[in-house]
Amino acid sequence: MLDLLITNGSVVDPESGQIMDVNLGAIDGNIVYIGKETPKDAEITIDAKGLYVAPGFIDTHVHDEDPAENEVEKALLLQGVTTAIAGNCGLGPIISDELLSRPRYLRVGFFTGHQVLREKVGLTDNYMPASSSSIREMVELLRQELSKGSFGLSLGLEYVPGASYEEIYELAKTVAQFDKRWVSMHIRYDGDKSLDAVREAIALSRDCGVRVQISHLASMASFGCLNEALKLIEEAKACADVTFDSYPYKAFCTHIGSAVFDPGFEKRWKKGFSALQVASGKHKGKKLTQELYVKLRKEEPNTLVIAHVMNEEEVKAALRHPDCMIASDAILEKGQGHPRVCGTFPRAFAILIKEGLSWPEVIRKATYLPAKSSWLDDRGCIKAGCKADLVIFNPKKLKDCATFKDPMLSPRGIDYVIIGGKIAVQKGTILQPCGEVMFRR
Repeated sequence: MLDLLITNGSVVDPESGQIMDVNLGAIDGNIVYIGKETPKDAEITIDAKGLYVAPGFIDTHVHDEDPAENEVEKALLLQGVTTAIAGNCGLGPIISDELLSRPRYLRVGFFTGHQVLREKVGLTDNYMPASSSSIREMVELLRQELSKGSFGLSLGLEYVPGASYEEIYELAKTVAQFDKRWVSMHIRYDGDKSLDAVREAIALSRDCGVRVQISHLASMASFGCLNEALKLIEEAKACADVTFDSYPYKAFCTHIGSAVFDPGFEKRWKKGFSALQVASGKHKGKKLTQELYVKLRKEEPNTLVIAHVMNEEEVKAALRHPDCMIASDAILEKGQGHPRVCGTFPRAFAILIKEGLSWPEVIRKATYLPAKSSWLDDRGCIKAGCKADLVIFNPKKLKDCATFKDPMLSPRGIDYVIIGGKIAVQKGTILQPCGEVMFRR
């Protein structure tokens, strides 16, 4: 008997590029049947007539480091994400019992964060270079975390101006010694200098023989540099292993106390305080002023600020690129933040369909492509033996609802989200936590 049977749906297979009128069956969390016939015995049957059935979405750039919070996972689950890689931008946690103690709503793997490694060896000044002895200590800590099952190293170089190339080289070289691990890299510069930062990412991959995933490329280079950045990445394929992701918004979001907002940011973005919006805390929704900027930097540095500064056409160009993975960069501060937490995937799909891509091409960017990039070979496509992680949605009704004013609104049009053959979401309601912490062995 099947645990789950899905009938009458249009099954989107991003690997073959086909939409198939077949039924799907699952046993013990895996897909075991794909065919025209309708098996008679199933514990649960879902009639997906008029709906699309796709692999669960895979988000390779998530911030889910707070061991006490589930809100990021719930928000992603409600937009169809079933697998996520967290701990990006240098913030990945040390693997601990606390990290593993709470229920999980997604299958979540973690990077080891560069900033966390620096803090563990006593280097708390982000503007200070690491000494040779500190680098050796960080390398040993990283090696221990990789042995425990960390998915790799995350770098947030724009947040750590003091990090030298030698420092990140030694860490990335350590990652290269472990199978199926990679470096997630929030590059060193945005704006006009972003191309230099892309070249550094390429050099790191080439010099260390490691895969480097450039994080949210559009938010770094959509200041007149995006097309040249894509060209650099394409040309580097002969000598380096570099991937990239982007989200579908022309505004980014990060903490006001970070180096991103160091004085002089107006020159980089050619936009001033009027383009900046407070996204968390008691000043949420206010436009930033010089006075409020100084106050928050000093007194509430963890306040999230949204910067409406990127070129929208360049954001679309990044998303259209056949190698671009859709990723949310989901982050919350006490339940507040950017609409990408709730709206990234349906919003990206709508943009790409309007840009002329087919549904299989669009779904590929959220499933097959990130699965292959992350060596998650048991998901991201429709095959017998793959995990029964699935999303059932109405392509005519799918729509992001989250706004900058109300970023926590869940999307419409997703009927079911299934993890391991179990229904996690039904008609916009989370039924149960079906996720787990993943370890890379």
